[in-house]
Amino acid sequence: MDPTTLGAEHILDAASAIVVGDGVDALTHAAIAQRLGTDERAVREVFPFAEGLFAALFTRETAELLRRVVDDVERDPRGGLPSRIFGYALGAVYEHPFARALYLDDPAGLNRVMRAIDGVAPVPDLTIHPELLPSLQDAGMMRADADPREVAAVISVIGSGIAMAAPGQLIDVVADGLRMLLERGVDADVADTAPGKRVLAHYAERVVVGSAPR
Repeated sequence: MDPTTLGAEHILDAASAIVVGDGVDALTHAAIAQRLGTDERAVREVFPFAEGLFAALFTRETAELLRRVVDDVERDPRGGLPSRIFGYALGAVYEHPFARALYLDDPAGLNRVMRAIDGVAPVPDLTIHPELLPSLQDAGMMRADADPREVAAVISVIGSGIAMAAPGQLIDVVADGLRMLLERGVDADVADTAPGKRVLAHYAERVVVGSAPR
């Protein structure tokens, strides 16, 4: 590739492919340059430091993942309920090649990178934001007698357990099970779930911090 045409998106495309194919530890400026057929200096001109590269990559991929979830929720007439939101989110993580490579195949590598970036460059917050479930409850999507902190903790533990157990093709069954549990114990009995969809859309706009250079 002609270095003069090398932009952030080209680099991030190559970086994502390396992570998916070879893992986090294989992602270096040199590996990206080799994949793009250019020299390492051209890559460093756009992303001088590894921390900035990782932060931009995670931000982009997280934004894409959230867009998928928001789109699925928007298309679903009952999409604003917690059971639908978290069911779609769980499925999306394991259908997204980059997210799957990190959370299922190499969670230790992900943790190493996130620790290296922390405090150096902005990174997306991939945890369940403390305001999300209370906001869904305030919007009438979640039962008043359900504790948002307890629900968030259970969902987080389930996500961590899935990463360790690596259920593979059983992920659809797990997602359906999570959806069933939330339907029975968390979802409010409402006809209109549009308020929940708006809460999720607002959350998705806020959860990804920073942006890739252009």
